[in-house]
Amino acid sequence: MAFTEDLSVFLADFGVPISAGSASGLGILDMPSEMIADGVVLTTDYKVTCLASLFGDLQHGAGVNVDGLPYTVRNVELLDDGKFCDLMLQRSATPVLAAVSPAVLDGDGADTESLVILDGGGPATVYVDGNVLDGGAP
Repeated sequence: MAFTEDLSVFLADFGVPISAGSASGLGILDMPSEMIADGVVLTTDYKVTCLASLFGDLQHGAGVNVDGLPYTVRNVELLDDGKFCDLMLQRSATPVLAAVSPAVLDGDGADTESLVILDGGGPATVYVDGNVLDGGAP
């Protein structure tokens, strides 16, 4: 007689939300730290245990959101009978843009303000002395 089990029960108590593309579910996030390089460097491995039916087909480099934070898949390892898998993850950096504020540049007078754009300028953005970046036109 075949035994049918609800695997989501295993993830209900400690599971955090996971999403990758159109798939979403729960998984158990594990973040063990380890001292390496003769005790000089502290490193963290990110791993989430989840249902293989939902996330087992992810490939290296795929983006995954775990508990609201972005990660990148390093590899997928099936566990035991293949119903669960471990996603070995790498934390993805989320760029933070600096706030744009008026600044006084060389050559400006005390009563002159210049707008400094640190990141996110468009193709038509004019920079200092009429220079443009990324092939934009003034």
